[in-house]
Amino acid sequence: MSYKNVISWGIAVLGFSLIVFFFFKVEQAFSDTKTVDDVQQAIENFQISIWCGWVLLTGSAIYLRWKNGKHTLFIMVYLIAITAFVILGLYVNQGAELELWSLGSSFRENVTFMVIINILLICGMTALIQGAIWWFSKKWHRS
Repeated sequence: MSYKNVISWGIAVLGFSLIVFFFFKVEQAFSDTKTVDDVQQAIENFQISIWCGWVLLTGSAIYLRWKNGKHTLFIMVYLIAITAFVILGLYVNQGAELELWSLGSSFRENVTFMVIINILLICGMTALIQGAIWWFSKKWHRS
């Protein structure tokens, strides 16, 4: 494995570690149940970490796909993003069940909608990038 591949995988691990770190912060906030503001802040930080981790993971996936032609990291990006947003939705619903905040019956359905929209958005953006790399890595498109 070349030096640049090691750096690329290191950045991918950093992105994944960022998501996992803030996942544990959310879990800790729910287990300690300090205040509602602490739990809400932990959930917001987790959502931000998913997007920041996605940027790091996708950047590494782009490099590996362009240089080596491997889709492995792109597949991992899809799996990590879907799993992270499902977990986010579960924690938002758990907060409502613990009565840390009131979502109302109509908004509970919107949490599922929020999760689905985020999953479609992040997977769509990843697919667009993956398709662009496929398109520009082919020589036939230049003629």
